[in-house]
Amino acid sequence: MNPMPTADERAIDQTLAQWVQQRSGSALLAQAVRAASAAEGHGHSCAWLADPDTEAGFDTEALAALRRHDWVGDGTRFTPFVLDAQHRFYLWRNWQHEVKLADAILQRCAQRTLPIAADTLTIDLDTLFAGMPPGPTDGQRAAVAAVPGARFFVLTGGPGTGKTTTVVRMLLMLLHHAQACGLPAQPSIALAAPTGKAAQRLVQAIAKGKAELQVALGEGQQPAGNVHSTNPLRPNLSNLLQHIPHADARTLHRLLGYRPMDNSFSRGPHNPLAEDIVVVDEASMVDLAMMRQLLQALRPEAVLILLGDPGQLASVDAGSVLADIVAGTPRNHLPPPLANLLAPLLQQAPDLAADAVPLAGQVLTLSHTWRAGSGLQRGVEALRDTPDPAWLDALLSARSDGDLHLRHCPNAHALRACVDGWIERHAELLQSLLTPTIDAAEALQRLRQLQILCALRDGPFGAQGLNDLIARRLAARFGIDGSRAWYHGRPVIVTRNDYARGLFNGDVGIALEGAEGLRVWFELSDRDGNAGLRSYSPRALPAHDSAWAITIHRSQGSEYHDVAVLLPPDPDNRVLTRELVYTAISRAKAHVEIWTTDDSLRAALARPIQRQGGLRERLTPGPV
Repeated sequence: MNPMPTADERAIDQTLAQWVQQRSGSALLAQAVRAASAAEGHGHSCAWLADPDTEAGFDTEALAALRRHDWVGDGTRFTPFVLDAQHRFYLWRNWQHEVKLADAILQRCAQRTLPIAADTLTIDLDTLFAGMPPGPTDGQRAAVAAVPGARFFVLTGGPGTGKTTTVVRMLLMLLHHAQACGLPAQPSIALAAPTGKAAQRLVQAIAKGKAELQVALGEGQQPAGNVHSTNPLRPNLSNLLQHIPHADARTLHRLLGYRPMDNSFSRGPHNPLAEDIVVVDEASMVDLAMMRQLLQALRPEAVLILLGDPGQLASVDAGSVLADIVAGTPRNHLPPPLANLLAPLLQQAPDLAADAVPLAGQVLTLSHTWRAGSGLQRGVEALRDTPDPAWLDALLSARSDGDLHLRHCPNAHALRACVDGWIERHAELLQSLLTPTIDAAEALQRLRQLQILCALRDGPFGAQGLNDLIARRLAARFGIDGSRAWYHGRPVIVTRNDYARGLFNGDVGIALEGAEGLRVWFELSDRDGNAGLRSYSPRALPAHDSAWAITIHRSQGSEYHDVAVLLPPDPDNRVLTRELVYTAISRAKAHVEIWTTDDSLRAALARPIQRQGGLRERLTPGPV
């Protein structure tokens, strides 16, 4: 039996399979290894060999033969490959990542305590949420009250649910009760994210959240005679607020001391992180190996807080860690002791979880949206879970739902019509970007109002092809020289981190002609978290692309006023998933256009990302 390559197989998958067959003499093992390697390339941590939809074709006899091979084990000792009881076949490293990560999470969950009494929590929440209605803020209040005593905490929610403002209050609660929570009197805090751009956005969000809470606590803007001025907790919390950092957030690679020379990290079990509290934003982008590294680099008494939206696209590399963690317990179910503690603090009684659910109370989801309701918001909420068929049928029939619109786009001719329509609808804004007199601050502010997002990077329906098309159509509409690589008004997106220049993957700037010639302007945060303008010569930029259109992956964590989403017209394209569409439309604050065919949209919404692996089962009670 000679393992034959498939259409979407990588060269490394076939090469590894050939090496295994040559060294082991087993074509059966080579076939399993090829399947596991190919699965890893698609983001899975293993290959499920009993999957009837795969071509592997491993029947009971073949599985039994694999288990007998010397190179295959059950994970209790080192073997190059692991085949578990559910017929999941792992490369050893992925098996280790999954098992060690699950063990680390469960160990932290088992350490939970409830160090703060209910009457104290009542005073704290009344102060932190003064002037905010208790019903809509129940989820936020529950998270702030539940984090003391936790060593591992996950806060999730869709766009506009207030994750960042909540985490500022969570951190303030931990600072206020630090010693009761087993932390130093003044615990140190680290902010991190998977990418440089996401880290920068976290800095800005934390700075904004601190400023808003500072005002709410009454510092500097407290009216004379205000009744809250008699609350002694307010000035104390206001002072503690200054200990929450907002000027520095690192990528996970920098936090963990990544060493590219040998693909290793300086931080780990034998050299743990010094910080007492670590906050990681955009956790849906963190893969299995990186999350394991992070958990193992924490001191046992440290607190890890993960923020993210499991409905968004999963990590590029193997694993769907955040989604697996969130699925490890029924939504917002609390263990009885925590539920009894929080019940008097919330308008609605919390749901009870069984005592045997280890993640209960460690994972909370914010559901109240603080944005005004619209068809767009209905679409965002519908896509976070299995879409309602009636909603989708109505959308396809009416071609719009409030601020969510569909444009039929089956071919290149229709795509050009969609682009021309987009340019016409936003002609005033686009023309202003190309006007020689516009200043950098205004140009960048206007640039953030519009964005076209693509499912693909290459080809006529990808970001690169669309950027070329838009440049040509803008040239025809406004008279710019679209044949030049650089022209006044060209938006660009950085595609590789450049720490020396302070530019990160995902930073968007705009080229403008000025007294010093053509410069590319960016809005970047300083050490105090304040945004400021900085310009560079085009020759000094790291790797970059035009940014009239960018990929949906690069848009994660960003927000725009109006968004157009281009999906390929082929419904069989593997890139089309529900999470892809959800991530794209949730980037918009006001209006969305989806350029595609009905069949492609239906196919995408019917295809949730389902990554193969055992992490979810390892985090829930019962046998794996």
